[in-house]
Amino acid sequence: MKRIALVTGGTSGLGLQLVRDLVSANYKVYSLSRKEDAINQLKKELPEVVCLCGDVSDMSVLMNTFETIEQNDGKLDVLINNAGIIYPGGVEKLEADEWNKMFAVNVNGIFYSVKTFLPLLKKSENANVINVSSISSQMTGSSIAYSACKAAVDMMTKSMAKELASYRIRVNSVNPGIISTGFQIHNELMTEKEYPEFLNEISKTYPLGIGEAKDVSNLICFLISEDAKWITGSNYIIDGGRSINI
Repeated sequence: MKRIALVTGGTSGLGLQLVRDLVSANYKVYSLSRKEDAINQLKKELPEVVCLCGDVSDMSVLMNTFETIEQNDGKLDVLINNAGIIYPGGVEKLEADEWNKMFAVNVNGIFYSVKTFLPLLKKSENANVINVSSISSQMTGSSIAYSACKAAVDMMTKSMAKELASYRIRVNSVNPGIISTGFQIHNELMTEKEYPEFLNEISKTYPLGIGEAKDVSNLICFLISEDAKWITGSNYIIDGGRSINI
């Protein structure tokens, strides 16, 4: 039987790469994301993917997704919490509603998702949760809220791993540096014209240069495999050496 995976934020960047790689690995894949245009593009590229539309911070969306997976497959083997947003700014610039929106998606969305899909994960013989964090959890960056969110994700990962080990559910996080996925464009931090110059400048701080979505997807695919069956509660930095280049 095919293993069943759900990827949130599965229509762009790392999420899209994960969907492609999981399909190639013979998973049945569900994708949950907010942007209808991107969903329609994914349907054309990979019609076998079950595409659902909604926000991970909305419990009703998650419950509808739960019901769809339960009715179709009765279990969930892999949950990849990839959906995320960012607003730039420190304590002076960042608005309170921007702070709240970021925590709603980047932190609450993960907690809500694991809580919602836990009954389906319990039915798997090799269940995995991957929380996509960031090296921003370890280093200050352009957004105080993003760093705070990702630090919360790292500790939430450890807490979940400890609690869910009794069900043989493994929980890990990956902490990427900047990868060339257009994340900054999708979150309207810059234009497509500005993006190449941004990557060129920021790459100077990365000993191995800027990574690609495939680099991170490869790590995640390893962590959800049987080869990683003794790994849980870990935060995996994958950043081309950025976090040691201080």
